[in-house]
Amino acid sequence: RLLEAYLDRRSPGWREDADRHRDAGHRRAPGAGAMSDQEAYEILGLQPGAGEEAILQAHRTLMKRIHPDAGGTSGLAARVNQAKDVLLK
Repeated sequence: RLLEAYLDRRSPGWREDADRHRDAGHRRAPGAGAMSDQEAYEILGLQPGAGEEAILQAHRTLMKRIHPDAGGTSGLAARVNQAKDVLLK
């Protein structure tokens, strides 16, 4: 829900885009592309400067809720994974 709310604010048409891409067989995550550190912190719900342990914990917690096996989408899971990777670079 947190990530969906973020995406609703950041990119209001992401749901329609995701549906259109799903129909076309396209699997790209909504808003996929270069991600800033600030955006990654917002996605994971962290303050800038959070440590590795906090990043990993936030990632784990979000993935439990938005993983495709738990009723989420692969696009949302990909964005959370990308946010973790950006911050742990």
